[in-house]
Amino acid sequence: MKTSIIEKAKVVIDKNRWQAENQAINNKIKAFEDEKFKTLYQDYMAKMIEASKNNEVLSTDVKNLKEEYLKRLKVLGINSIEPDYTCKKCNDSGFVNGNYCSCLIKEVNNILKKESGFDKFESFDEVNFQVFNNAEYMKKLYQKMQKWCHSNFDKNIIYIAGDTGVGKTHLIKCMANELINLNHVVFFTSSFSMHQDFVKSYSTKDLDEKNALIDKYLNCEFLFIDDLGTELRQYNITINYLYQVINERKIKKLPTIITSNLNLDEIKDYYDERISSRIIDKSSSICVYINGEDIRLKNIKK
Repeated sequence: MKTSIIEKAKVVIDKNRWQAENQAINNKIKAFEDEKFKTLYQDYMAKMIEASKNNEVLSTDVKNLKEEYLKRLKVLGINSIEPDYTCKKCNDSGFVNGNYCSCLIKEVNNILKKESGFDKFESFDEVNFQVFNNAEYMKKLYQKMQKWCHSNFDKNIIYIAGDTGVGKTHLIKCMANELINLNHVVFFTSSFSMHQDFVKSYSTKDLDEKNALIDKYLNCEFLFIDDLGTELRQYNITINYLYQVINERKIKKLPTIITSNLNLDEIKDYYDERISSRIIDKSSSICVYINGEDIRLKNIKK
């Protein structure tokens, strides 16, 4: 994951930790204003320290003291003097045993959603197949793609083609949401936005900026590209950069999910043989074409 994204996510996680610990400090200060609580707590801590020094198992007296001071807290209307962390796995540190905690990954995905321009994703559990004229086919396709989200991703290119409005974007939003719920990191972009980054990378002389513009496409865990083929194609930019993204991700076995209005023959004509061959490679790709009515026009007619 990009360091800049991790840092942004860490700011949120750190804020949660600061708020929890600050609230605990305030609660403790307030509780210590009560002499009875103060005495109970100090007695408890003294016995805890003594037991620790002597490697003793906590006695019934120590446990009773804790129960007493907790009861006193309730009387005072104070929930706890310990931090109530948002994430109980990592205590809002963002890491568990040196690895990224699920709460940090979730925050990374929230940031990536916002930066990609797609704040709202869909759920497999909420799909209404009645809107499709090919409901049975779509149901099986959605089930197949949901199953893929739980696979080992040997098939690391998913190419979903079909006319406008047949449900391609909705399907990949369900897939992105499913992967996020499984704590994967996804980057969701439109072909138009990606092409703009290609142009900027091609045009800039700043090597760091050039690499940064393309890095997110080359190295994100899951890349979703919506509406491939709708960008303003420029051969020396579009095709060369797109080939670099698809080919390098294929070599690294990083999953790439693409929607397009172009069928497999049209992909070859619109781009070139290099890109087409990577996409249609049966050993590592799943390619589907959705036939159906434009469900958006169908809803308008109703």
